Amino acid sequence: MKKNTPKIFFSIQYLLLFTFLFTAGNALAQRDEIFKKDSTTIRCKVLNAKGKTYTYTFIDKNNSVTKAKVAKTLVDSVQYNKYDSNLITHKLFDEQLQDIAEEAPPKAWVFIFGIGLNVGNILEFNSSSGPDKKSFSATSALDLGLNYYKEGKRFSMTNELHWTVAVQKSGLTSAAHIQRATDDFSTLHDFSYAMNKSNKWNFNLIAKTSTSIFTIFDGDFFKDYNNNGKIQGFINPYDVTLSPGIKFQPNDYFRLSLSPYSINLYGLRSQQIANTGFYTQTFDTNGDYDLFVFKQLGAELNIWYDRKYKKWLDMQYRLGISSDYFTRLAKNGLMDGLFITKIKLIKNVYLSHRAILKADFTQKPFKPYYNQTVLLSFAKSF
Repeated sequence: MKKNTPKIFFSIQYLLLFTFLFTAGNALAQRDEIFKKDSTTIRCKVLNAKGKTYTYTFIDKNNSVTKAKVAKTLVDSVQYNKYDSNLITHKLFDEQLQDIAEEAPPKAWVFIFGIGLNVGNILEFNSSSGPDKKSFSATSALDLGLNYYKEGKRFSMTNELHWTVAVQKSGLTSAAHIQRATDDFSTLHDFSYAMNKSNKWNFNLIAKTSTSIFTIFDGDFFKDYNNNGKIQGFINPYDVTLSPGIKFQPNDYFRLSLSPYSINLYGLRSQQIANTGFYTQTFDTNGDYDLFVFKQLGAELNIWYDRKYKKWLDMQYRLGISSDYFTRLAKNGLMDGLFITKIKLIKNVYLSHRAILKADFTQKPFKPYYNQTVLLSFAKSF
C-alpha cells in the first residue's frame, strides 16, 4: 500500500495540472471577436457577458494575458468561436493576469470642432498661349457640432454648423480688388424622440437654415466700388426648412427620415437687397419685391450617413430631396446635399474634401449646382 502511494500522489498531481491547463487554456483562448462601434475589433475570449459590460481576456503586445472589460454601449456585435484555433503559442500560464481599467461609456454631450484652409496662387509670365496670369485665392471652412445621446434615454439631438468662405483676387496690384467667391453659412439640426428603447424608430424634426455672413456689393466686392449698392448680406437672404416626420436608424451611422409635410421660410431684412430682383419674384402693395415667402414643400426625404473607418477615414454625408404630393418629382422637386470626406494624415490633421450639390428638378435643361473644395483641416472632438 505504501509503494502505491507515490504513484497515486503523482497521478493526482498530473490530473490537477491537466485540469488547470485545460481550464486556463479555455479561458484564455482567442477564438471570439468583439466588433466595436468605432469599426475596430478585439480578438479575445469572452468570459462574462452579463450586466452592462463584456469581460474578456486577450494577449497583448507584450505576450501577456490581459483581462479587460468593455461597456456594451461601445460594442456593435460579438461573434463567438469565429476562429478555429487559438493564438496561444507561448507559456501563457507563467504570466499573471493583469486587471486594467474598464473602458468608460461614451459621453452624453459631444462637441466637435473643425477648421480648414486652402491657399492658392498662380503666377505665369511670358506665356506663348496668352497674357501673363497673376491671381490669388483662399478658402476656409469651419465645422462645429453639438450632439446629445445617452444610453437608455429616448431623446437625442444632432446640431451642426458649416461655414465655407472663399475669396479671390485676379491680380496682385492695388487695382485688382478682392472678390467673394463663396460665402455659405448653414446649420443642420435633428431632434429625435425614440418610439421604443431600441431607438431604431423615432419621431423627429429636421431643421435646416442657410444664409451668408459678409456684406457683398455689386461685382462680388466687399466694398461698393461700382456704386450700385449691396447685393447680399447676413440674413439677406435667409432660408429655413422645417421637416417633421419619422426617422429610421438601424445603427449608429445611418439615418433615414421621411417627412410627410415640410415647409420653407425664405426672406430678407433689407428692402434694398430685395429690390435687386435676385431673390423674390413677387411684389408687395408698394411695388417693392416681397421680403418674405412661405412655401409648402410637401414630402421630404433626408438621408444622413456618418461613418468612421479604421480611424483614418471620416465620412459625413447629408442628402435631402423634397417634392409636392400632387405633382411629379420632375415638375416640382428640390435636392440639397452636403458631402464631407476626411482622410487622416496625422493626429487631428486631415485632408478634407467638401462637396455641395443642389438641384431644382423644374429647371430646363436640368443643371444641378455643384461646388467642391479640398482643404487641409484640423478636427477634434471633446
